[in-house]
Amino acid sequence: MFLSLRGVTKRFGEVTAVDTVDLDIAEGEFVCFLGPSGCGKTTLLRLVAGLEHLTSGEILLGGTDLAALPARKRNFGVVFQSYSLFPNMTVARNVAYGLECRKWPRDQIDARVREMLDLVHLGVHRDKYPHELSGGMQQRVALARALAPRPAVLLLDEPLSALDAKVRESLRGEIRDLQKSLGITTIMVTHDQDEAMEMADRIVVMNRGRIEQVGAADTLYWAPQTRFVGEFIGRINIIEAPALRAAAPDTTEEVLAIRPEHIVVLADGEDGRGIEATVRKVAFLGNTRRVSVEAGGQLLEVELHGGKGTVRPGDRLRLVLPADRIRRLADTRP
Repeated sequence: MFLSLRGVTKRFGEVTAVDTVDLDIAEGEFVCFLGPSGCGKTTLLRLVAGLEHLTSGEILLGGTDLAALPARKRNFGVVFQSYSLFPNMTVARNVAYGLECRKWPRDQIDARVREMLDLVHLGVHRDKYPHELSGGMQQRVALARALAPRPAVLLLDEPLSALDAKVRESLRGEIRDLQKSLGITTIMVTHDQDEAMEMADRIVVMNRGRIEQVGAADTLYWAPQTRFVGEFIGRINIIEAPALRAAAPDTTEEVLAIRPEHIVVLADGEDGRGIEATVRKVAFLGNTRRVSVEAGGQLLEVELHGGKGTVRPGDRLRLVLPADRIRRLADTRP
């Protein structure tokens, strides 16, 4: 395996930030570390980068243990949330900086800077300073600088979180296309599930310093293994009321859950089937209406698609929770 983490652990005093993480990453793969603030994802990235020291475990690149190798010798490109550009240097000088530190010949530096700036569509801005660029353009410069020395691995620490929504959405596609065209192994940290689902080949969902589940976006959405993953990836209803749990027999103490789009709203005239529900709130989201209902003694969220009919607070509906759509989840909460 190209990059392997074996029993990776990091403690700060009595706090365990990363707890016995095992993970294999293939060459050319785009992997996202996803989780809430404080879950250990950034610390794990910093351990891979060599910016933090392991408490225990191994990080192997092509079978070579990186533990004794300082960050500057790992040949990893790193892009931070804050861009970290030199304000007194032009765009071109910022991109050239890492190459100059590595003692590249001047003619090769000039050629590589041109290549990288063309790659991120900033060639015409080479002589500008960072303060003359938008946030999205500055992040492109940071990306070009990280890629210029031909790193073995690209590490992205929440690179889009400081940008506005439209720019963030545009850069998602640009970074993914760039990663595919270069074939560079990439690890990105994010707390944004949409970002991870759109960009990554695989997502590593983290919670309290541990990996909850690893998989492609569709696997995590349709087949979450734990309550934490089900609730963090997309929206999900936890079925607690006995009247609703009866839809999935032989459940004992298991956590039962169902996605809002899988709850069936029966048409008028189908009285006698399903569970009676009362509409409490309706949120109009274009082609989708997110409806909060009370059924069986608990609140559920239902998604209605298309523009047919109207639903208002106080309306009565009849719902069916299809047994084959109900997920049984492990409860990993503290």
